[in-house]
Amino acid sequence: MIAQLVWNGILAGSIYALAALGFAVIYRTVRFFHFAHGAVYTFGAYMAYTLIVLAHLSTVTSFFLPVR
Repeated sequence: MIAQLVWNGILAGSIYALAALGFAVIYRTVRFFHFAHGAVYTFGAYMAYTLIVLAHLSTVTSFFLPVR
């Protein structure tokens, strides 16, 4: 039980860190906040979920395919 909570915390924290890193890179490059990251992350997660449910792919495979 506690191991699952720790794993979920690490996973959620890494997703937040990646989103923050994306915002930081874009802002430092163009000096303008670009809030399309949320739409891109949501679309990628939706596509991964669709591949898991409809195509019956593994979780790891389905999370790497929408990136390409």
